[in-house]
Order: sequence, then C-alpha cells, then structure tokens
Amino acid sequence: MKKTFILFFVIFVIIAAQDNPQIIRVNYFEAKSGQSAKLEKGLKDHTDRFHQTLDHAVNTWEVVAGDRTGQFVRTTYPQGWADFDAYQDLPGDPSHWERSVSPHLEGTAGNVFWKFDAELSYNPPQSPPKMIAFWKVQYKAGEWKKHRDALLKVRQAQEENNSKSRIMVYAKAIGGEGRMYAMGLALDGWTDLNPEAMSLFEMLEASFGAGAGSEVLQARSAAVEKYESEVLLFRADLSTPLSD
Repeated sequence: MKKTFILFFVIFVIIAAQDNPQIIRVNYFEAKSGQSAKLEKGLKDHTDRFHQTLDHAVNTWEVVAGDRTGQFVRTTYPQGWADFDAYQDLPGDPSHWERSVSPHLEGTAGNVFWKFDAELSYNPPQSPPKMIAFWKVQYKAGEWKKHRDALLKVRQAQEENNSKSRIMVYAKAIGGEGRMYAMGLALDGWTDLNPEAMSLFEMLEASFGAGAGSEVLQARSAAVEKYESEVLLFRADLSTPLSD
C-alpha cells in the first residue's frame, strides 16, 4: 500500500480568550511511492534550516492510528489573521523546499484554517504532549447550535467532576468540505485511552441530574454527520525546538 504523508498545522497551548481569534493553517502532502524516507529527510533538513525561531515555528506529528497511519502532521503556532498577511518566508526557504521536499511529493491539497475554541476546550496542554487522539466531527446542516450546546454541557460536567482529561477543540474557519470541529485528547501514552474512573455519562448525571447523561450524549450524536479519528505522535526531531 502506498505510504502517504500529511502535514496538518496544529499547536496545543493554553490560550486565553482574546478578541483576536487564534488561527492555525492546515496543508496536506502525499509522498510518492517508495519515497517516504526521502520526504522525511527533506522535512527535517528544511525545518533545521528555516524553522528554528518563534516567528517561523512549526510542530510535526506522525499519524500512528487511523486511515492516514504513516503520514505526518506538521504544525504552526496560533496567530491572528493579520499575521498571515505579514508572514514572510526566510531567504532561500521556497527554493530549498522545491529542491528537498517537492521532488518526493505526489501532490498537495489546499490550505484549511482552524480557530481555537477556548470555550469548548478543557484543561488543554501548555506544550505539545507525547501523543494526541483526534476526532474530526462534521455536524449536520442546521444542527450547529444543538451540537455546541451539548459540547458545552460536556465541558461543564468535566470541570465540575474534576476530569483528568486534557482537551483542545478547534472549529474550521475556512477551507475544505464540511462544517467541522477537531477535538484533541492529549495523551502521555496509549494507557491514557483507558476510561476514567468516572465515565462521561456519570459526570453528566452528577452535574445535570438523572437522565441528563442519555439526553446530552444522544443530542450530541444526533447532530453529527460523521466522525473521523486518528492518533498522533509528536516528532520533536522534525519540529522547532521548544523554548526553555
């Protein structure tokens, strides 16, 4: 099976609510058959040369579960829309990309922009975790409010019942198909996918009363068109060094 790569721009930090939205940009890349190692080498060389400072910072993740297993997810830091206007590649960046990365790519997709949603996020990590489980959720037309209201109750229940989960949520701002949220669960390892001592159903019941667990979870599910999930492994060797 042809191995593919994906560069998906994400960052996981605690972000205070601001008037200026915090936006991340997403691009997808696919390796030519048999050139996965060369593409990875090109990405490392490019990052080492052109993405070592905060104003050009990127994170890189490897997909280790899901339909895109074997791909990579490459991330920029959150910024406002005006920052995308002001951004300039370092001298030599585009030509180096053409020499070291582009020859190993089968094709690329267009830009997709995502906005961090602090209201729906819960205890998000302050720096990239070792792993993250992501669910991309496409909600039905006309069901945005019902879906969001259910998510807000989930977040409230997690907070009131001292959930140990670390969750970051992004809403698609523009680009690509579908009305979507991307919900990430930070992991220190696979063991963190085990259920908490108190289930989400039980948290909802404790916070909102008997019957609330089924009501909220059913409302959330009924508003969803489709789910897609994957697990990402942080690749520090392909990322901008973290600040001390």
